[in-house]
Amino acid sequence: MDDRKKRIDDLIKNNRESEASLSTLLERFGESLYIRVNDMGEDSEDITQYNKYLEEIAEANKSISRIEEKNRRFMELEEAIAAREQEEKERVKEMAGIFRRLGKALLENPAYSDYTSFFKEQADSLKAKLESLETRIHEVENKEGGNVFSWIGKSAQGLVLKSFLSKAQESQEQLYYNIGEKYSQRGSASEEDEVAGILLEITGLREISKAALDEISFLKDEKRIISASFGIDGNPQKQIQSVKNHIAHINEELRALYRKFGAQVAGIDEDITPERKYFIDTIVTAEDGEIIGRAARLSQSISENEKAINKLKISLAIDEEKNKIDRFQRSILDKKNRIDDLERDIAELENNVSVSENKVQELEKQL
Repeated sequence: MDDRKKRIDDLIKNNRESEASLSTLLERFGESLYIRVNDMGEDSEDITQYNKYLEEIAEANKSISRIEEKNRRFMELEEAIAAREQEEKERVKEMAGIFRRLGKALLENPAYSDYTSFFKEQADSLKAKLESLETRIHEVENKEGGNVFSWIGKSAQGLVLKSFLSKAQESQEQLYYNIGEKYSQRGSASEEDEVAGILLEITGLREISKAALDEISFLKDEKRIISASFGIDGNPQKQIQSVKNHIAHINEELRALYRKFGAQVAGIDEDITPERKYFIDTIVTAEDGEIIGRAARLSQSISENEKAINKLKISLAIDEEKNKIDRFQRSILDKKNRIDDLERDIAELENNVSVSENKVQELEKQL
């Protein structure tokens, strides 16, 4: 029985290899036949389907190219937007510096005292504070003598004073910024002086900034349109994969079409109409004979293997049923033997009952 099971496994393995070879052979044969028939200008239902599949695959590949092109443009836009926004950040920093320069120039020019008078007191206060802190720092740093504790105290005092100086400088810079930023909105100077030159710088930088922001807005609009075209999740890779899955499905349908046509021409698929048989006879050439022969031999080998596998399986099934019969018969014999033993035991018990009953009757007579 084990030999038969091994033989079945070997035949199944051989059939799988033969079926794979036959499938590949029929696919290639069917594809070449469709190309040949298509070039001949023949028209039939399966030729129409064949051309439809090819058109769908071509269109799907174009679709992938379009998605990839849009994705490339999307990446370009992201890079361009990031670069423009970084440039704009640098311009904002540059503009802040110009505002501070303008604020300082306004404070230092008496011609603009009408405007700066509101800020004059705060500016003078900060200037005095800075000068006082710088003097104190200088005094602390130049203080000599003392022990290690004095040195530690001097260092700590210096750090505190420098921290106050840094904050005062920030406040002064912020004041310059506020003065300059507010005055820049006026866009005018009393004469051709430093203030006028700085205002020209601001005007030029604002024009550049406006053009850059307009460009960023345009680029973002284009990016939004492309992103919307990628679908709900906005993922081009998923969209490409979806199209590739569609192509794979069409290719499988196309391979099935090739195999069927190849099988019909090779005479393996005999479920064809007389008209189809006539059509096939008109397209087969002498060069096809070798392929048809190989296909027929593989098909015959598969069929013979299937028959052998079926016979071996039937043989195994028969032996299995015979084994069952043998087991059942042994079980029946065993149970019959047990019945005989039980019947003997019952007869003996019945006899014992009879003996006991007779004794009872004799004893009753003695009463």
